[in-house]
Amino acid sequence: MSALQEVLTILLGAESEGRRIVEDAKSESMSIIKNTQEIFLPDRESRMASTRERARGLMENAVLSAQAEAKQIIDLGREERERVLKRFDENVDTVVAAVLAETVDKILSGGE
Repeated sequence: MSALQEVLTILLGAESEGRRIVEDAKSESMSIIKNTQEIFLPDRESRMASTRERARGLMENAVLSAQAEAKQIIDLGREERERVLKRFDENVDTVVAAVLAETVDKILSGGE
């Protein structure tokens, strides 16, 4: 019976030692993870700041590009309006004279 007790004592001791080893390993792994996070956190924050800054730059460029395009569209519209007004001014007298002549011809010929 003492041999059985000796075996049980050894097994219990091995189980305790196994638990201690597992707890030590968990503790060490948690410490490694924490240290790694502390080491890489500043780098991660730096990358995030850099990414935010690049995104801000892209947005500013997009806004400037959109403003330039809008200005160009407005300028083109203004130029087209000026061309239409110029053509109107150039042709208004001729068109009015033609309509007037046509109307006078109808009246004189007795047709309405």
